Amino acid sequence: MASFVYRITPYDPAEREAADHGWTAVPHDSREGVAAACVAAAAGFALDAGADHLTVDNPMLEGFFSFSVRRRRGGHGLSGLFPYGLAGYHDGAGVPLATGLGLLRAMVLRDGTWCRLVTASGFFLHVGDQDDVYVGSDRPHEEAVARTRALGLFAEPVELSPYDPAFDETDGERPAGDAFWAELRGIAAEHGGVLLEERHIANAYRWHRVTTASEAAAVRAVLAPRARLSVWPDLSEDIEAVRAAILRRQRLELLVEQSSDGASLQVRIAEPWMARADGSSLMVAAGAARRAALVPLEPADRHPLLAGVLPDADGVLRARWRTNRTRADERRTLLASLRVDDVVTGVVATGLDDVGVHVDLDDDLGRGLGFLRVPEMSWGHFDSVDDIAPVGREIRARIIGIDWAWERVNLSLKALLPDPLGLFAAARQVGESIPGRVTKLVPFGAFVRLAEGVEGLVHLAELADRQVEGPEDVVAVGDHVLVTLIDVDLERRRISLSLRTPTG
Repeated sequence: MASFVYRITPYDPAEREAADHGWTAVPHDSREGVAAACVAAAAGFALDAGADHLTVDNPMLEGFFSFSVRRRRGGHGLSGLFPYGLAGYHDGAGVPLATGLGLLRAMVLRDGTWCRLVTASGFFLHVGDQDDVYVGSDRPHEEAVARTRALGLFAEPVELSPYDPAFDETDGERPAGDAFWAELRGIAAEHGGVLLEERHIANAYRWHRVTTASEAAAVRAVLAPRARLSVWPDLSEDIEAVRAAILRRQRLELLVEQSSDGASLQVRIAEPWMARADGSSLMVAAGAARRAALVPLEPADRHPLLAGVLPDADGVLRARWRTNRTRADERRTLLASLRVDDVVTGVVATGLDDVGVHVDLDDDLGRGLGFLRVPEMSWGHFDSVDDIAPVGREIRARIIGIDWAWERVNLSLKALLPDPLGLFAAARQVGESIPGRVTKLVPFGAFVRLAEGVEGLVHLAELADRQVEGPEDVVAVGDHVLVTLIDVDLERRRISLSLRTPTG
């Protein structure tokens, strides 16, 4: 156990303790520089400790900082560190110091991967979820501390790393040895097949369908070292039942599907839109050789038929997979608690050009969780996003969609207000003359604003009783006109108008 532990952070400890929740996030445009400084500081500690090789402990691909696909840069930060397919990245893998520092850089950048790095002598490197790095050793490192401060970082002694294995929560793990595989073969024979989940890295899955003893032997031979195995009921041919379960959405689940040729298994988070038949295409569809299954994702819901962890080659089970809830786990639970049509409050955090704004739904787990697109800001016209949702403004909005892949809650301000087009259609009749103002000219006609948030089109053929070459021959932007209502199409949200002299 390390007797000397240091916390390396870009924050002044005095200011950090005074900040809300004890920390603030490193700005995106500063993170590369902070990561480089952290790598240089950690390298100094490692070299002073004589640690030229490190051992990977409890590796993840994603799920420590975030489970969102938008953070998967450079193959989770692992590109160039391990071969294709990540051979060599597993619990207990030994890596040279340079590779370990590459892993540390990826963790500080929050590219997706996370692991602890340790040596037999007790030296360790841990990356936390609050932009901090913990270094432990069996000796003090005054010179490394001084170099760290010269890099613009703060290094302070602490009693323990919060990611010390002593704080690990673990399941009662069964060795997946010969007895495990004999039981698996028996279950497969009884039920005609099973679905084997291989978690070779935390939150990373490989799937195998096993129907015979020979298939079980073949799968066993290719599993990654120290992988966690779970056996689930076989894929089902009753696709309609799977679709119905997705639509009920009683819990967060993974959808495992067998391709039409039966050659591969595809996995994604099950979301209701995948199973609805009212979309442009049905994502979960029946067909020849098509099978599917739903596998619970949250630990409390997971009850596999059989579970175990692969022992090392000598038969000893050394892997101790931590089950501690991470910040990403808590964030996912928050996301799962939200529903479409819920009304939430938040604070506009950052803008994204003319696309929309990110919204903090709370000061901690909900940071940046909401996204408000420009078309959802108002029914009416506005000149600038700052008119509706400037950074720092508290807003109240309705949830119109939840995107698990992007870890995002899509919001709408206008959904809380009556639809002006519906109100207009209820109050007006076809053939009625209505005053309006020309707002835009296009080659095929002119747009006329009839009320706040309500515009209609006067097509080129309806601009005058005579043939015209373009709308500018008849009207100009800003003109006040009296138009005749021809049609209101609520489904397509279109209003057709005319400037021609009414007949009859």
